Amino acid sequence: MGNYYELSCESVVKYVNEKLDFFSEDAVYECNEIGDGNLNLVFRVKDTKNNKSIIVKQALSYVRAAGEDWPLDIGRGVIETKILQIEYKLSEGLVPKVYCFDDDMFCIIMEDLLDYIIMRYGLLGFETYPNFAEQISDFLVKTLLLTSDVVMDHKDKKKRVKEFINPELCEITEDLVYTEPFNIGARNDMEEFLVDFHKKELVDDKELKLEVAKLKFDFMNNAQALLHGDLHTGSIFTNKENTKVIDPEFAFYGPMAYDIGALIANIIMNYISTKAILEEGSKKEKHLNYLLKITRDVVNLFREKSLKIWDEVVTDKMAKTPGFKEWYIDDVLINTAGVVGCEMIRRTVGFAHVKDLDSIPNDILREKAKKNNILLAKEFIKGRKNIISGEDYIQLIKKFI
Repeated sequence: MGNYYELSCESVVKYVNEKLDFFSEDAVYECNEIGDGNLNLVFRVKDTKNNKSIIVKQALSYVRAAGEDWPLDIGRGVIETKILQIEYKLSEGLVPKVYCFDDDMFCIIMEDLLDYIIMRYGLLGFETYPNFAEQISDFLVKTLLLTSDVVMDHKDKKKRVKEFINPELCEITEDLVYTEPFNIGARNDMEEFLVDFHKKELVDDKELKLEVAKLKFDFMNNAQALLHGDLHTGSIFTNKENTKVIDPEFAFYGPMAYDIGALIANIIMNYISTKAILEEGSKKEKHLNYLLKITRDVVNLFREKSLKIWDEVVTDKMAKTPGFKEWYIDDVLINTAGVVGCEMIRRTVGFAHVKDLDSIPNDILREKAKKNNILLAKEFIKGRKNIISGEDYIQLIKKFI
């Protein structure tokens, strides 16, 4: 790290011009640090005169949300860059284009999605995105199924598994998603009204903890496909026409269910938030119906599209056995429901929350929403063998929320 230093709005313009011939000589610069995540510095460098802009993402050697007492491998940007390049090709442009990676400064310089909004904030503003389910299901099928053993040469796939070992960030998921929320202490973070509820409903529920343990060890040992690893509405940029997935630094070879489940959980939490925040009326009804629709469609389209292309892309002989493809995809979706539950719980009582639930202004309604979120999540985990279709999700959500 001899040449490494943390960038700032003052230094990043010079840095970009040293690395890329992107801006014109007459450029008038505007720079903002726009990162709102837990791990990195993110800058937008814009030429206001010629209306051109670029994103610079720099890895820090610690977890930004926690400070230097929580160190982190700074080389994770290498994995993120490779993943973006792979996903860009597989998904036909559903991620930003990478222009450059600097392994001295651990920086990625990439396409700016200036005409997009982070999906979480769009949903919190009750916006709808008509093409989202179709596009994100394309992304899931192409980045997951096409990087799995049923499609790839087995030796090539095993080389990929080795290349994308990501132990430090996997450990964060293992701890924050699958361990700490189901125990007392550690880095858990919850409001006082949840303390006793957390113990009763999560810590003391032995059946639940057994099912979570099964899901944890599936996450740790099932090197099924090349995951994004942190796919939620804060990792997606969208507008009325297009969808772009960002921030795959948690990427590794793991169970497909993890990506699909994390995404669906965050849509459901926006549903719970909307239910609590909006007054009864057409606006509320429209947004709730939209969230149910995309939840249903993401699940059903993933299954439908995977089965549709299976015979065309699958190379393993045994994977072509009649009935296997249906079993394989349904098994992914069964565990998807379990991941949905774990993600919903960790975002309520764990270290990293979501704005959807935390921003409910009324204390009574926020308490009710968070408790219902936990109770619904438990049903997803315990009852996952019976939750395969999008309609199963809608039925369960309407029962609890």
